[in-house]
Amino acid sequence: MSIRRRRALFTALLILYTLFVFSNSLDMGPSSSSKSGAVLALVNGFFESVGLPLQLSEHFVRKAAHFAEYFGLGAVALATLRQYTARWRPHLALPLFYCLVVPLCDESIQLLVPGRSGQISDVWLDFAGALTGLAAAALLLWLWRRRAKSLQN
Repeated sequence: MSIRRRRALFTALLILYTLFVFSNSLDMGPSSSSKSGAVLALVNGFFESVGLPLQLSEHFVRKAAHFAEYFGLGAVALATLRQYTARWRPHLALPLFYCLVVPLCDESIQLLVPGRSGQISDVWLDFAGALTGLAAAALLLWLWRRRAKSLQN
């Protein structure tokens, strides 16, 4: 695949992922709570079926979803940057800035949706998830490069 196609593909993926994040914020309060409740029932049912005495709360599930959603955003943001430059470390501020602006916009969107509220604590949680995703993607890039070098020798 040509570099132009890879760049277009990863840029489109980043945009679509961001739209997915924003679309979750457009769910009205009852709909969002219903989705969280369904995931909670599924997870707690799994724990019960394997004999684990754990019961998660809806609050935990919602916060874990925030973290996981933004973990993915951070990883995709770094992978997209990597398509534009082999020397991505000097340009790390770009995905970091992006991964801070998106949760700020995301929580602002929630201020406009009935039954939802934007919270600064969620901005921090989202950014922490994005940083973790960026770090995981950076580690994978480093391991990939290290493996490639060892195969050359």
